[in-house]
Amino acid sequence: MKQLIALALSLCLFSTVGHAATLKIATLAPDGTNWMKQMRQAARDIKKETSGRVKIKYFPGGVQGSDKSVLRKMRIRQLQGGAVSAGALAHVSKVTQLYSLPFTFQNIDEVRAVREEFDQYIIDDLASHGYEVLGLTEGGFAYLMGNKALTSVNDFQSQKVWSPEGDIITQTTLTTAGIEPISLPISDVYTSLQTGLINTIGANLSATIALQWHTKLTHTTDFPLLFLMGMLVVDQKSFGKLSQDDQATVRRIMKAAYLAMDQQNAKDEAGARQALQKNGIKFVTLSDAEKANWQELAASTLKGLASKNAYPVELYQKLQARLIELRAGQ
Repeated sequence: MKQLIALALSLCLFSTVGHAATLKIATLAPDGTNWMKQMRQAARDIKKETSGRVKIKYFPGGVQGSDKSVLRKMRIRQLQGGAVSAGALAHVSKVTQLYSLPFTFQNIDEVRAVREEFDQYIIDDLASHGYEVLGLTEGGFAYLMGNKALTSVNDFQSQKVWSPEGDIITQTTLTTAGIEPISLPISDVYTSLQTGLINTIGANLSATIALQWHTKLTHTTDFPLLFLMGMLVVDQKSFGKLSQDDQATVRRIMKAAYLAMDQQNAKDEAGARQALQKNGIKFVTLSDAEKANWQELAASTLKGLASKNAYPVELYQKLQARLIELRAGQ
């Protein structure tokens, strides 16, 4: 009887404590950036609150390769997680593209007004494919940047325009505009700007500074093309080895870290604009007619992407209806 009681108690203790684990997480974000500072603090908090049962080891700065490489290493269990762009998971879940279709949002307030409702669609769909989403972060709006003033769609057709590896939205947008994109992983962009393989990129402003791309560029087309989202995902099986209590702790601390990060990201984007201007980057204003042409391009792109089943059309229509309500209320 005593042995049975001891066994029952040990099983109870195991189910409460769970396995100790180190989650190895890779990212392209350079060390020293706001994202890495926030994530390192979150790791310290998680380690403390789980009494050392859950540790997080980061591999920043692209040392584990591109987003594509990180996801491959997660599949073979070399890594347990990755902080990747939403576009990197498009081949897994088309719902990840929901926020990043061209000209969906007019400002950051609209993004934040819909996230409480629509983030969960992304989280749930990725969960059905074996990924635990620990955080969704606002990367800011992407702007086209090059080495001369570029305003019309035609201006870009003579440029060597970068498209992120595997990013079907950017690729379709560019090809619809008559531009032959040059597909590269993010880790190759700086070198490619140096060698002249590419001379035009699309990126959020703070990233161009963090990755030093701005040193090879002179002009920004001041018309946000699309909104960028990043996410922290971990392998569901690895995460499931933690106790329920430890899982809840990780989720809670990461959620708080990502909320703080979103506030800081918005400040960083505003600061990046000022910093780029001080460093001589010229922001080129578009005429109303030129903006209308870009909007027409976006509409054609959405049709093309829908024919490829590249995004959740019905869910996107629901998002658009919500935005129309918000704008009418304003």
